[in-house]
Amino acid sequence: MKTSNKLLLGLLAVVIIGMIIFNIILKKQYDSKQSTRNKIQVDINTPADSTTITSDSIAMDEAIGNE
Repeated sequence: MKTSNKLLLGLLAVVIIGMIIFNIILKKQYDSKQSTRNKIQVDINTPADSTTITSDSIAMDEAIGNE
């Protein structure tokens, strides 16, 4: 095998290994962003639920007071 063919084969191997490592890093970053988004959604929904319950209670009290 010629030296130039060995160099090209080595370069190809480095590129393929680099692509695999790059994909693994991107997948880890994507997963961490998704878990952060899920935590934010849960935090946002919790106060909204308690606010809704409070406003429903006030509405019921006003409705009872109007009777």
